[in-house]
Amino acid sequence: MGTDFVFIHVRKPKDALKLAKATEIRSHVTRQQWKQFGERSQLAVEKLLEEAERPEQDKQDKQDHVSGDLIPSDPTNSNSISFVDGVVPRPWGGLRGDPFHSYPVAWRPFLPQLVDHYLMSMAVDIPELDQLGNRGLLRTDWFPLVMSERALFLVIILLAASNYASVQRERLDMRMDLLALRCEAVQAVNEALELEHPGSISDALVGAIAKMASYEAMYGSLDNYTVHMQGLEQAVELRGGLASLGLRGLLRRIVIWIDRNGAFLNGSALHFPGETFAPGQPLPDPNPGNFLGAQ
Repeated sequence: MGTDFVFIHVRKPKDALKLAKATEIRSHVTRQQWKQFGERSQLAVEKLLEEAERPEQDKQDKQDHVSGDLIPSDPTNSNSISFVDGVVPRPWGGLRGDPFHSYPVAWRPFLPQLVDHYLMSMAVDIPELDQLGNRGLLRTDWFPLVMSERALFLVIILLAASNYASVQRERLDMRMDLLALRCEAVQAVNEALELEHPGSISDALVGAIAKMASYEAMYGSLDNYTVHMQGLEQAVELRGGLASLGLRGLLRRIVIWIDRNGAFLNGSALHFPGETFAPGQPLPDPNPGNFLGAQ
C-alpha cells in the first residue's frame, strides 16, 4: 500500500507550531514513532535469538568475563562455594540466564554456573530419550519439572557439580563441597518422601529418586545404588506403574534408561526387567557414553 503525502503550506514559522497541534500531524508523528519502536524491538529480539543460538560464543564470553574456578568462600564451611574473583557472574549468555534467581532453593553464588553447565553440557539431545520426531526434551519438558521441586533440583545440582568436577580434573578443592551437596540432596529426598501421601507420589519425586540412583551408579557404591533403585521401584509401584508416569512418557524412559545403564555399569540385575521405552519397542541397549557424560 502506498503512502499518501499531504503538502502543508506555511507562511510564517509560528504557523508551523499551530499545525503541529492538528490531529493529522499528531497521528502521523505517532505512527512513525511506533513504527520505529517496533523496528528497534524486532532487532532486539532477533539479536537475543541470535545470541541464544551461539553456545560456543557464549562459552567464550564466559571465559572472558567470569572465572570458572569454584572454591569454598569460607574455608570453615564446606557448604559454601563461590567464584575465586569474588563477584557474582553476569547472566549466562543469550536467553539462558535467570536474572531473578528463581530457583526452588535459597540463592547461592555457584547455582547459575552449575545450572548452565547442566543445560548446555548434560541435558543434551539423546535419541532414546527424545524418541523419533523429538529433540531436546530434557531441556523443554524435563528441566521445568526440575525447577518445580527442591529435592529434584538439588539432585540435579549434585549431578552437575560432580560432572563439572570430573571434566575440570585439576580443581580438586570441590571434594568437600560435593560431599555436602550429596548429603543435602539425600536429606531433601527423604524430607519430600515424608511429606508425600501413599498413592500420590509426584513425578518430581520419582525423578529425584531416579536421578539419585544414577548419581550412585556413576560416583557412589553398588550398595547405595541398590538402595535408591529399590526405593524407585516402590515409588513407581505406589504411583501405579511406569505407564502412569508423566511428561508424555519421558519420565518412564528416564527411569528405564537409568535402570539399563546403571545395571550395565555395576554388573547388577535390572530392577525393571523386560521393560521398554514404549510398548512394542525392543529392549533398549545401554548407552554408557551418554549416561556418564550427559546425565
